[in-house]
Amino acid sequence: MTLTGHNDSVLSVVYSPDSRLLVSASLDGTIRTWNTRSGEEVIKPLQSCGRAVYSVAFAPSGESLACGTYDGVYIWTGLAGHPTALRLSGHSSSVKSVVFSSDGSIIASGSADRTIRLWKIDTGEQVAILRGHTKGINAVDFCPSSHILASCSDDETIGLWNFRTGESLGFILCNQNLVLDVRFSPDGRWLVSGSLNSSIQIRECQTWDIVTELRGHLDNIRSVHFSPDGRSLVSASADKSVRLWALQQTTGEPSCTVLLGHSDSVCSAILSPDSLQIASASNDRTIRIWDAVNGQGSAHPLPGHSSAVLSVAVSPDGCLIVSGSKDHSVRVWNIRTGEPRFPLLLGHTDEVLSVSVSSDGRLIASASKDCTIRLWNAHTGEAIGEPLRGHEGAVTAVTISPDVQSFGSGSWDRTVRMWDVATGRSAIMMFDDRANTVTFSQDGRLFAAGGSSGLIHLWQTATGQLLRQILHADFSVAESVAFSSAGLHIVSVGYPKICVWDITTGEQILALDSPTDWVYSAVFSPDGQFICMGSISCSVILWNLATGSTIVLRGHGGAVRSVEFTPCGQSIVSCADDGTIRVWDFQAACAQPLYDTSDLFARLTSTGLKDGWILGPLGELLLWVPEEYRAFLHVPPCKTLIGNRCIFFGIGPTDLCHGDSWTKCWRNDI
Repeated sequence: MTLTGHNDSVLSVVYSPDSRLLVSASLDGTIRTWNTRSGEEVIKPLQSCGRAVYSVAFAPSGESLACGTYDGVYIWTGLAGHPTALRLSGHSSSVKSVVFSSDGSIIASGSADRTIRLWKIDTGEQVAILRGHTKGINAVDFCPSSHILASCSDDETIGLWNFRTGESLGFILCNQNLVLDVRFSPDGRWLVSGSLNSSIQIRECQTWDIVTELRGHLDNIRSVHFSPDGRSLVSASADKSVRLWALQQTTGEPSCTVLLGHSDSVCSAILSPDSLQIASASNDRTIRIWDAVNGQGSAHPLPGHSSAVLSVAVSPDGCLIVSGSKDHSVRVWNIRTGEPRFPLLLGHTDEVLSVSVSSDGRLIASASKDCTIRLWNAHTGEAIGEPLRGHEGAVTAVTISPDVQSFGSGSWDRTVRMWDVATGRSAIMMFDDRANTVTFSQDGRLFAAGGSSGLIHLWQTATGQLLRQILHADFSVAESVAFSSAGLHIVSVGYPKICVWDITTGEQILALDSPTDWVYSAVFSPDGQFICMGSISCSVILWNLATGSTIVLRGHGGAVRSVEFTPCGQSIVSCADDGTIRVWDFQAACAQPLYDTSDLFARLTSTGLKDGWILGPLGELLLWVPEEYRAFLHVPPCKTLIGNRCIFFGIGPTDLCHGDSWTKCWRNDI
């Protein structure tokens, strides 16, 4: 289930000792208490005077809570009746971590003020101040079987302390790797740490040597927790995923179950004391509760990208979609069914920012933040040759020429390159700007690039000579440029305007104020009558060049990064930060404003969501969509949806029952 109610990032979650309650802490300054069976809040939110709450911990008795906040440590008691708070004064900066000793007599708190403080739970008296870290403390934890307390800090060390005497036992250097969380195993034999470099390290507590290193997350590890029996480990990452690791295996690497669903960084994840649930907290302001026994994806890996999809391209026959993702992979999909054609195309070591398909349908090119370009066989999915190197910065764009003899690329290293497909050699074309986009005209005679200054360069492909440099839009960044099918016009997008230019004269002939804060991608329809755009507002926008009107297609749950028309012009393909790819019926989209708003089905399919509600023409609430399904709402004019979910939510006119009588609707008597 998904628990909603916080108004800002949820940073920490903890179960009560009996697993019946879950407590969450948020940047919105509240601590909320939830029933883990029903998902309901059991008491009013505990307020922290509007100050952020970074960490929360339950006492072993279950009778009190400790909270680390922007202005210190608080202990809450009387949770079953009238909760009261006691502030523990001493820290001079925000408290990022609080934890109880195993006997419940002491609280340890780690702060951005570089100190760890120990407090008596019964009196609130400060008993020790542990100093030694040179930067702020990220996490602290007691060893259940000894007098050792572990801490981790922005100073790239793990500190070890005797919490009975306050003596420092030394510091573990983490090789210039910032550690964000540390936890002891329940038997005190192991210490696990999660770090900024996406790795999880497990150390043996006698020697403090690393015995196991777990890799798989694509971004920093925000939280690590052992299961109550110590046989598994749950981790939370900024890559929006939770992972459940099975540690007690006789052979091979620990197996891992990936739990996907959050739309932003996961800040905390923890197994319940009865080992039946996993709770996770995220920057997306939600808490999710998972089945720890049958975690999602444990039996059959889900086919979708596990992170934002940054670029899409369509094969010349209109049958396949190629996508590049923040998860470092390239994928090929059946445009009609949404099924993957091949397993993941792996090789890039960083985000895939751009993909292109050759006009003969035989070649795929991908450009990555890892500064390389890779070529793939579109029929087999196999890599062709070694990665192509030459750019010294992230390669932001790649496009294959219509004659498939060459391809162009643009990079943050302020260069544009033209590559020979056969030899892999490249020539630098003068640009002197951070390139965001490159494209060929349909006949291959012209090549264009747009950069961070908003300047658009046009070259003659055959000679490499600069044709003109005068297309300068009224914005600071050219996110995307595209030629019309006839090759007479070019569109450039960014903010605050979308502009259409006459290539022959270099004059701006049309302009549209951006309907949103930012537009990332634009492309002409094959007939040249529309421009399709992908925007930061999670929508696909169609601009009718004849009338100046716009049509907005809603459905994505994140910024739309890339859009493409199929060659026949009947469909639009879009991809977004929500990890999904959508195929839209272009003709149905154009007819959308003509829907009869007296028809309920038309209302449901032609309006977007507001706080999860599908609205009627007068703003009336028609249907509430659960949080889990909002990014996967599958209604016309979207006809194919590719994502990392097994279940899609949809509505159709044949089985939609509505009316004034709920009983008749429920019985389907209408």
